[in-house]
Amino acid sequence: MSQEPPSSYTLHNDKDKRHTPTEQLVRSWAVSPAPALFLSATNLAALPIARRRIKGIPSVMQCNMYTAMFAASAYALSTGDSVNGSGLAAGWSTIWLFFNARNAFKSRSIIPIAMTSIVGCIGSMYMYSYATGTMIA
Repeated sequence: MSQEPPSSYTLHNDKDKRHTPTEQLVRSWAVSPAPALFLSATNLAALPIARRRIKGIPSVMQCNMYTAMFAASAYALSTGDSVNGSGLAAGWSTIWLFFNARNAFKSRSIIPIAMTSIVGCIGSMYMYSYATGTMIA
């Protein structure tokens, strides 16, 4: 009788594995809706600046869309759906960076670069959690 090999999801969720303190911190924040709410609030706070069409800040329509999508990922995380919540936050962070990072760095202004850094850091945390399957505590 042959056994089926374990799936990659099983390999990443080995409960006996010891985690570094940094990885434990990422795991705890990756199932929390607070970072996604912070991303949503950051894009909401950028709306008055976006109306003035400052280079490096997403447009008004983009700010509204990102605010809604990061809030949706925070809602998914708050209901306990850590897989979809972290996937939504990671995906929309990647989209945000794809469309806005270049203009933010070209602007050489502190606010767009800070927004890019925030989205990149929080998005990479959710992406790590989603890609490695470490969202199960």
